[in-house]
Amino acid sequence: MQQNKPVEPEALSYNVKMIGSEVHVIKNGGWRGKVESVVDEEYFMVSKFNDPSSVEKVSMYDIRSLSYETF
Repeated sequence: MQQNKPVEPEALSYNVKMIGSEVHVIKNGGWRGKVESVVDEEYFMVSKFNDPSSVEKVSMYDIRSLSYETF
């Protein structure tokens, strides 16, 4: 049985700053989306640009920030 580890407040406060950011998700062939909310210190809920009603739980390790250089 896996024990729940305590959530680090510093990690959450940093992750909350990502809400509203446009990102590139590298899993499942790659897609672009927007961070809608923070689940915990590792996961975000991200909506897809091409289908905003579709929201997926995504690991921070599968997210890359979008910038003008990546277009």
